[in-house]
Amino acid sequence: MSTVLVHAPAVGPQTLTVNGRKYSTTPGNPISVPDFDAQILVANGWILAAANLNVATGPTSGRPVNPMANTCYQDTTVGFEVMYDGKTWRNKQTGASA
Repeated sequence: MSTVLVHAPAVGPQTLTVNGRKYSTTPGNPISVPDFDAQILVANGWILAAANLNVATGPTSGRPVNPMANTCYQDTTVGFEVMYDGKTWRNKQTGASA
């Protein structure tokens, strides 16, 4: 199951129950949720931390093994989204090895 980071909106529901699971956080404190629940949260005003729902999230140890080039991952250990360039994981914003 893939997970993604979402933020609660500054104005709007900061606690929602989706598919029987209760999600609650405050603005500025993203939480990791299953991608299929994220779709419903986003439809209710929550904000994706990554550019799209195809970006998995988790610790550095959870990065995909043998990913294809241009695979993105929201790394919660380092605190930013990384992209695999075919050889190395890199910070998407700076290009530095991550």
